[in-house]
Amino acid sequence: MHILYAVSSCSNRVYRQLFTHVEKKPAYHIQKYHRLLIEGLAVHAKVDVIATPPVNRSVMDRAFLALPEEEEGGARYIYLPVTRNRLGKLVSMAVGTFFQVLCRGDRDTVVVVDCLNRTVGLFAALAARLRGRKCVGIVTDLPDMLHKEGMPTKVSNFIIRRCTHYILLTEAMAEYLKVGNKPYVVLEGQADIQMEEKTPSLAGKAQPRICMYAGCISKFYGLGNLIEGFQKANLENVRLHLYGPCDFEEELKEIAARDPRIYYGGMLLNTEVVDKEMEASLLVNPRPTGEEYVKYSFPSKTMEYMSTGTPVLTTVLPGMPREYHPHVYLLEEESADGIARKLKQLFSLTDEELFEKGREAREFILKEKNNVSQAKKIVAMLEK
Repeated sequence: MHILYAVSSCSNRVYRQLFTHVEKKPAYHIQKYHRLLIEGLAVHAKVDVIATPPVNRSVMDRAFLALPEEEEGGARYIYLPVTRNRLGKLVSMAVGTFFQVLCRGDRDTVVVVDCLNRTVGLFAALAARLRGRKCVGIVTDLPDMLHKEGMPTKVSNFIIRRCTHYILLTEAMAEYLKVGNKPYVVLEGQADIQMEEKTPSLAGKAQPRICMYAGCISKFYGLGNLIEGFQKANLENVRLHLYGPCDFEEELKEIAARDPRIYYGGMLLNTEVVDKEMEASLLVNPRPTGEEYVKYSFPSKTMEYMSTGTPVLTTVLPGMPREYHPHVYLLEEESADGIARKLKQLFSLTDEELFEKGREAREFILKEKNNVSQAKKIVAMLEK
């Protein structure tokens, strides 16, 4: 099987080259999602990635960037040229993606698109339709819930309707999108099988103990409650570390200045974040469950968290399959007071008890949900 994967992404090597010393990095969870899926698919099929590097004007120090083709993780990356000029970049992405997808491979080649990446997704889907190819649409969020009604939502929904197969995060998405008889597979995400090479240890845990969150730091995602709950818990020998882009950064810096137990580390490379997660004693996802969008989402950080071998505390997300519940600590009361009580309970456990919970979760996620086994489900769908 030959797969053309059209995406605004790049290899790990290029990502490090472009963004190691840049303060404002592209959202790493999106880059990691696609990288893991590409590497998983490459185990089962020939994969060519039609890639647009996710650069912007703050990253590019020259007018034009053209990267050579390369191979990584079993896949070949074919990079489209990009310019500092916004309109020029959009034209390059649209025209380059369309003709690369149109001209590469044969009629049996399968095209994979990110339905939320509007320029790349639209022109890749149109080229696939023109060649009569299967077009697999990745839907990681519902466009209707990401944007107000307008052109971005209409374009993403147009791409979704033009796909012949789907990769969805939750079963509820299939009903909402009315996919009908079109084939789809539900994948919450994928854990990095290469994490098997990293060995968690009690000796590697930081002291004082660290309670950690990595991801988008927003009160909309419950971070206000987490910070307040941590302060109310008033735990001895525990620190709260936060990493990621923050929409209340100045306020958070002021909180951290007043309370030295709270540390905001800003944006790091994902490899650095994973190392921090392995040093922590507890990883937290306080995302509220009352919003409508939560039924259709599954935070990718959950799988990354679990793969590190550090135990996870998460709210009871409706999009999380029940098979996950025995492997994580569940936060059933999402208020600051509820978080404080839960943190007190968990940090009353010994280091050994916390470590064992994390080890068991890691074993489950790397065996049942790694990117190679998840990608195999996509190939099985296509082979039908």
